[in-house]
Amino acid sequence: MNNNEIIFNLIDHALKEEVFKFKSEDELKLTQKIFENGLVGLLYNSIDTDSFILPKYNQMLKHAFGSFVAKDTQQQLIIETLKDIFNENKIPHIFLKGSHLKSLYPKSYMRGMGDIDILVPLELFEKAKKVLLNANFKFKSATSHHHVYESDDLNQIELHQSITSSNEYENENFLKEIWNHARIDIEYTYKIEPAYEYVYLLTHLIRHIRTSGVGIRSILDIDIFYNAYEEWINKEKLDKYLKDENLYDFHLKVIHLNNIFTNKIKPTVEDELIIDYIMDSGIHGLGQKHDQYLTKRTHEQTRLKKSKFRFFLNEVFPSKERIKESYPYLKKHPYLLSWAWFVRILKQVFKVKNTKNRLKSISNDSEVNSVKSVYDYLGI
Repeated sequence: MNNNEIIFNLIDHALKEEVFKFKSEDELKLTQKIFENGLVGLLYNSIDTDSFILPKYNQMLKHAFGSFVAKDTQQQLIIETLKDIFNENKIPHIFLKGSHLKSLYPKSYMRGMGDIDILVPLELFEKAKKVLLNANFKFKSATSHHHVYESDDLNQIELHQSITSSNEYENENFLKEIWNHARIDIEYTYKIEPAYEYVYLLTHLIRHIRTSGVGIRSILDIDIFYNAYEEWINKEKLDKYLKDENLYDFHLKVIHLNNIFTNKIKPTVEDELIIDYIMDSGIHGLGQKHDQYLTKRTHEQTRLKKSKFRFFLNEVFPSKERIKESYPYLKKHPYLLSWAWFVRILKQVFKVKNTKNRLKSISNDSEVNSVKSVYDYLGI
């Protein structure tokens, strides 16, 4: 049994809360794949500890699992605190992505999460910022569509005024309608209509595929969500959303991949090539073998028809809309655009590795074709 098969069996057993025993011919690579694909919290309790010949790999996973559980405990407390302070201040709010998805897994710690994402209406964004500061959350940074705050225990909260950015241009009008598809859950805490949220999760997944990368867990989230809400999802409405937003083929491919990941079907040779790409990519494209700049270049060259030179130029001198993601003060002070470009160039000078990676990404056409085949397979 190869490492991919072991992981698929472990996912299947983990979702049933069962234990699985295996034998790996490369325990280091297996452990690395579990880490890079964000699967420690999900898989550890399903690993028969006698499976590892070298105990150090089990110890590494055990230590990381403890961190998953501890962080989950902190985050669950913060989520409840956020609910309380926004409800007390009569601010409608929606918990997005992992903040919601965690609750759908058999145990919330099974789904790791970096930031706690919460959306408030644009007209109440300033009020929400003040509420967080008054509750002792520290402001850390900002982009054009969210601000980042930090709790006393160093967990981060992303306060969103929008779920769109410069990367969701195809589905921007659809995503801007989120509050028209939300309903009150408790007091001022809202939940999104399941069919709409499913499509939103797909668009967010595509965003990461194009701009950084995704591991297995990001794709598995879609399956977990659908299974949790299947009886409440309006299928006709979902089909309409998917077709209107040109996401139907991608939706079918995600279902197909999740059937492989949960050990329901066996992958074809073509599937295996895509799965290797996904697993090497890792969560948010942080896999050791993954080149995020190549991922971005492939999308912009093959889908947006940009030349190599134009891609590199746009990376160094982003458009006004893109640079606002990094320097949101430009929204109020657009005359500072030249200064923002100057600051960005200085960063590129001192971050030599990033500049070298950008240059490398525009010189390797064969790898672009390889990534393009992934995009073609996924239908994006």
